[in-house]
Amino acid sequence: MSNSFHDDVRDRLDAINEQNLLRKRRVVEPLGQGRCRIEGRELWDFSSNDYHGFSLHPAIQSAAIKAIEKYGVGARASVLISGWTPAHETLCEILRHFESAGDILLCSSGYAACQGSIASLVKEEDILFCDRLNHACLIDGCRLSKAKLRVYRHEDLTTLRRELKKSQSEKARRWIVTETVFGMDGTLAPLIELVQLAEEFDAYLICDEAHATGVYGSCGQGLIAQLREQGDLTAELIEQRIPIRIGTLSKALGSQGGFVASSAETIQLLWNTSRPLMFSTGLSIAACAAATAAIEQLQSNPNQISKLRNLSSQLRRNLKDSGFEVLGEENSPIIPVVLHDEEKTMSWAKELEARGFLVGAIRPPTVPNGTARLRISLSSAHSEELIENLIIALRALQTKTADKT
Repeated sequence: MSNSFHDDVRDRLDAINEQNLLRKRRVVEPLGQGRCRIEGRELWDFSSNDYHGFSLHPAIQSAAIKAIEKYGVGARASVLISGWTPAHETLCEILRHFESAGDILLCSSGYAACQGSIASLVKEEDILFCDRLNHACLIDGCRLSKAKLRVYRHEDLTTLRRELKKSQSEKARRWIVTETVFGMDGTLAPLIELVQLAEEFDAYLICDEAHATGVYGSCGQGLIAQLREQGDLTAELIEQRIPIRIGTLSKALGSQGGFVASSAETIQLLWNTSRPLMFSTGLSIAACAAATAAIEQLQSNPNQISKLRNLSSQLRRNLKDSGFEVLGEENSPIIPVVLHDEEKTMSWAKELEARGFLVGAIRPPTVPNGTARLRISLSSAHSEELIENLIIALRALQTKTADKT
């Protein structure tokens, strides 16, 4: 007789644990100013995607509280029925201008925005070219579309060019799906080259700006906006070749939810076809108001963006000079320190926590096998002195490990 369901669950958990991949739940209390509390101990938080500390910003908190007092907490229903409130409309309007888009679709999460837009807009007879390191929500959207799927590496576009060329004989629309900033590596997508390939082979890009919003662009509009501001991409090329831009409200904006920026007609189509939108209760009132206030903060204080990027460059440079294997764009606040071994990664994260630093320990399947890492995530709320203390702690672990070998 086969094992019972409960025996099977235990066996599967044991197998995960043997690979040092078991995750456990714990309570992390956010305190603001780059700090958190775990089991009564205050730590410096280098694990969060809250790149400007907006989740505890007084003006943003106040905006959320006022909206709740006026309209209530939840959206009460799907936005198609009665869940589109004045708070949703206000956020939509500010995002239209912020993203220079025809219209905006608001979703309950970034995951829903990515999955729903790809599954709705890509037809079964289309061909999808998906970056190997794309987030799971993009991959899931590609699979749900049932289109033909091809995988490429953004650090070597030879495969993408070859596959695009091979596909020319097929009567199918071609889509290139990519993050603009890769959340586990801190690397940037080669957007200029991707747009050039899209032009050459008559393809379209779907770009997820989740980790670019609030970090790139003069006021945090994202990497695509920054390339337009620098003159590397024209507004016309962006409109023609990047019809779908997806963003999140839950990282640099400190709120929760996701959005799709596109033409008014495309958003209207998604309004009528995106299942995660149609069959989910709308984004909460508080999330809408908080995100609106966060965008206003970025627009009035763009120096926070330059501060974040300068701190990121400084930390990455110092870590490399100390002999660490560090991935990512020079000024990205996502700073992965690759340790390769899962057990070593967990051990270092635990020792850093004992020294007062909370740093993410990232293991497969979140990243490829053999690339386990500490994922340092910076905030403009962190000080140069604090970052120097983190470097000192990492060097101490480096020396300790070397002494053992």
